[in-house]
Amino acid sequence: MILKNRYRWIIPGWTFLVVMSILGCIPERKESPTMGKITIAVSESILPVIKQEEQRFEEWYSEAHVDLLSMTAREALTRLFNDTIKVVVSSRSMNAEEQEVAKRSKLDFQEYKIAIDGIAIIVNAKNSIEKLRTTQLDSIYRGLITRWDAIGGKKSSIQICLPNRNSGTFEIVGMNVLKGGNFTTPAQVVETSHGMIQYVSEHPDAIGMIGVNWLRDNNESIRTLELSDPNAPDSLGIRGKYFAPFQAYIYSGFYPITRGIYIYSKADMYSVGAGFISFITSAPGQQIILNNGLVPATMPIRLVELTNKGIKQ
Repeated sequence: MILKNRYRWIIPGWTFLVVMSILGCIPERKESPTMGKITIAVSESILPVIKQEEQRFEEWYSEAHVDLLSMTAREALTRLFNDTIKVVVSSRSMNAEEQEVAKRSKLDFQEYKIAIDGIAIIVNAKNSIEKLRTTQLDSIYRGLITRWDAIGGKKSSIQICLPNRNSGTFEIVGMNVLKGGNFTTPAQVVETSHGMIQYVSEHPDAIGMIGVNWLRDNNESIRTLELSDPNAPDSLGIRGKYFAPFQAYIYSGFYPITRGIYIYSKADMYSVGAGFISFITSAPGQQIILNNGLVPATMPIRLVELTNKGIKQ
């Protein structure tokens, strides 16, 4: 009886030693949410604000390093699907085609909405046009209106400057303004928002499009147009009214060209990628979004705060 009791204690003891020896063979993680390195693909049109997020995150956590790769939204999401990038910041949500690919491939990822952005329509500062209806903008981009004097401007041809067709900006304007229709052949296609600003600055008859965070460092050679949507819902009570891409109007749904900004992640909870996402969605990270003219998506905000934060032109 005494011998049986002795073995009852010896066996669990050996089990504990075996488990501990196995755990001892597992290498210790050298990464945590605040320590390590990650490469993140970012849509070019929202690079300025994400760059500020990265800089502040690394100031707070000196052992964390985030490398940002600038590319189009479609390229970034393709990298996520191909598993060559674990985290992407996209200037739009996944479209129907991408959602189908993700579903068919049984991809395991997390989605985080971090902001609401507006797409600004810009012209040269010498252009006398100050506002457009979205139906007029649609006709310009389809090639049905080709001259500024057709909409009250000077007697000259409109020079359309478009971003890369794989960019989120191109896709959102095509969906919201052209309702899925095709753009006419542009005068110029640019790969970056900086290139868009430069082209419009140098061509008096040009029209272009950029995310609002690029307006923070706006120069005096371009101007942002106010837009009106004749097809706005009756509940908004804004038909016939024009709005600039200010935060209050983006938040209220008055400004007609808006989009969500999303993070898609395959990073595990122990990685620096998870730490960076937590920072962006926290109050300090959302304050950076607010300061750059976008509307925060994960922190409470007041309409009066957004009104006071509007981008001055």
